[in-house]
Formats: sequence, structure tokens, C-alpha cells
Amino acid sequence: MESRQIKWATLSIIGFMVFGTLGILFFEKEFTLLDAAWLTETTLLTVGYGDRLPKTMGGQIFTLVIMPLGVGIVAYAIGIIAGYVVEGRLANLWGKRAMKNKIAKLSNHIIVCGAGRVGWQVAEQLSRENVPFVVVDSREDVLEKYVHGKFLYVHGDALDDAVLLEAGIERARGIVAALPTDADNVFITLTAKGIKADLLVVARADRLESEEKLRRAGADKVVSPAVIGGKRLAMSILKPVSVDYVDTVLHDREYEFSMEEMILQNPSPLIGKTLVEARIREETGAMVVAIYRGRQLISNPQGSEKLEADDLVILFGTREQLLAFERLAAAKPS
Repeated sequence: MESRQIKWATLSIIGFMVFGTLGILFFEKEFTLLDAAWLTETTLLTVGYGDRLPKTMGGQIFTLVIMPLGVGIVAYAIGIIAGYVVEGRLANLWGKRAMKNKIAKLSNHIIVCGAGRVGWQVAEQLSRENVPFVVVDSREDVLEKYVHGKFLYVHGDALDDAVLLEAGIERARGIVAALPTDADNVFITLTAKGIKADLLVVARADRLESEEKLRRAGADKVVSPAVIGGKRLAMSILKPVSVDYVDTVLHDREYEFSMEEMILQNPSPLIGKTLVEARIREETGAMVVAIYRGRQLISNPQGSEKLEADDLVILFGTREQLLAFERLAAAKPS
């Protein structure tokens, strides 16, 4: 609505200039295009004609007709722009356009559908991990209060294909369906997979019976906050020290430990070596906690385990240690 008002004000001024210039050229045969444009603009801005005046009766009548029209258009445009400047909406509009341009340039990013309690936690974590993402929500008040000025966002219904396309779903690597209702998350999953079949979809499920429906709809991962919360409560009362340790290591910013996964691709120097020969712990400080090989999960691998091409290695360590492993795995074989 805001951009439409400014657009109409701008088009009105341009239309008046074109209409006035052509009209004066029609009645005043001796005028050049510049003369006609100058006379139209002075009529529009009411600054006085100076030495250029319409000489024919037709030109004079035409000028008399467009004078009030020009005054009305200028008053309308000034009122719209002044209102936006006073209320700060003009800067907000420019900010939204700049944000749209940033979103249009994103690729390999994550789309978070829903800016509620769950979606907000997802956005915070992605922000801490420096992963590019876009938040989508239909509640403008929520976006303005929590997301505006902090994260990139699209205001609209995540169930709408056009909104997901605006969020760059065709260039995204994954989407999080975190809306409050399971039915909406099922619909988002179907829509996302329909637009991009290889998109990674992680969906929220409030009810246990919805998990299977989400998987049938195409969700790659289904997360139930109720199930996770229940398990966490049980572990907190059964093994409080262990839970505190995990919280401290994974969530305390003072330690900055995290998990990372990386696929070994040729020509990595680690391929063909055992974990002992690769000296990952000694060279980087990161610890290999598991290896996914096809559908096989090798948990807590032994030092004799040989690394193969396309292995997905799961590591634990600080950000610097994980970056050191990425450099080691990507180095050219000697």
C-alpha cells in the first residue's frame, strides 16, 4: 500500500508533464520541445512563466485547464512524501527495498517459516552459526517487533508459492517449517518439495501422530518440541550433572564448542588414511565422533577406521578447530 501511493504520485507527475508538453506543442506551433516542457513544469510548480507565454487562444485555454490539475497533483505528491518522511515510513520503505535486493542475491540459504517461539530459536541459532537465512511470517507486528532490523525477512503467508519464491526457495538449500499447526507445516512441506524436489525440509510436529504424515509429505527431518522437551526434562532429573555439562559445552558462548559435519571429497589427502594416520586430533584439535558411510553409521570410530571418499564425518570442537579440519580436508594431496 505504501509503495503504491508513492508510485501513483510519481506517475501522476510524469503523466502531467507528458500530457502538458504534448498539449502545448499541439497549440503552440512555434514552441520547441524544451519550451513546451519548461512551460508545463512552471505550470506544475506554480513558479511563474517569465518570458515564455502561450501566444494562441488555444494554448492559453489549455494552460488555464491544466493549472488547477497541476496544483492538485503537486499538493497530493507533497502530502504523500511529507507524511512518509514525518512518520518515518519512507526510510522504512527504502529499507524494505534494500532488504528485497539482499534476499534476491542470496543462494544456498535457509528459509525459516514462522517467527514464533520455535522459529525465533532457529533464527537465533542460524545467526550464531553465520548461516544466511530468511524469516517468513504473515504477522507484520511480530516481524516489526522481533525480526525487523536484525534478520532478513519476507512479510507474507508461507503457504503461498509466491511468498516462498520471493524468499528465494529456488536458490535455497533448506527450509524449516515451524508454523504452530501441523497441517500448515504439511502444506509447506508439499509446496517446498513441489518447487524444488532436492530441498532439505525440516518440519515441526506438535502431535506425535503428525510425524508420519510430515514424512509422507516429503519432510527429510521431523522434530517434535514436545518429545525433545520431555526427554530433556527426564534427563535433567535423572542425570543433572551430565545435562549441565552438555549445556555448558554446546550452548555457553564462553566455550564456543559445536558440532560440524563435512563430506570428504576427492582429492582430499585424508581419503585412504586411517584416523591414526590422518592425525586429525593432533593437527586440528577437533574430535571425530561419528562417520556416516552410505546408510551405515560408525559411532565413536576406532583409530584403525580408514576414511573413504564421500564419507560424512561428524566432528566436535571449537570453531577454530573445525575450520582447521576443513582446511586439512580440502588441502591438495602431497
